[in-house]
Amino acid sequence: MQIEIIADITCPWCFVGLKRLRIALEQRHEVPTTILWRPFLLNPDLQNGTIDRLPYLSRMFGSESRIQQFYEAIDSAGLTTGIPFSPDVDFTPSSINAHRLISLAKSTGQHAQVAEEIFYAYFVDGRDIADIGVLSAIAAETGMDSSSVQTFLSSDEARDSVFEENARIHRLGINGVPSFVIANNHVVSGAQEVQTLVHILDFATRTEGLGADGPAMTTTMLSHGVGMP
Repeated sequence: MQIEIIADITCPWCFVGLKRLRIALEQRHEVPTTILWRPFLLNPDLQNGTIDRLPYLSRMFGSESRIQQFYEAIDSAGLTTGIPFSPDVDFTPSSINAHRLISLAKSTGQHAQVAEEIFYAYFVDGRDIADIGVLSAIAAETGMDSSSVQTFLSSDEARDSVFEENARIHRLGINGVPSFVIANNHVVSGAQEVQTLVHILDFATRTEGLGADGPAMTTTMLSHGVGMP
């Protein structure tokens, strides 16, 4: 079963969604799966470096009370999925280089692992994941060759493909993250609870025989996590 993860590495709900998906897959370990990462850019204009997080969140939410609610919801979700979100992360980085590193890791099948390590580096350790040196170090921690990664990220290779894939996803009508495409036919939007994901996995397993020529079944789930920064 193929599962496409559509996410931005700077989105905390995407981190929660990935962890919940992993837990759901552990509960259905007998189902063989292939994970594919699809890049989504919440801040396509932020092509390098970082911006201050508080003004960014203020533009998104409009008031301190709503920002506080956002942090409380994220912290609560983190507690249930084993993510100790750091309260000290005060910047939002460009995610383009992170997406490029994840795409590079596809060649060795490590892209989901690399994505999770980048999430941890940013949201737990407060590292600047827009920085090529930081990303090269993360790559080395997952067994990739840091020198080759640094050379790759220092070039423009695969940069355009991130924007092209982001545009393609928007053309498909997917405008919020995280989103998951399960078995090509089932679209799940939002950081759904583990049991919801288990039920959808079960449904997809039962109906996978529909195939590419059969009628498409689309399951769309919305949650408070969709499109959050």
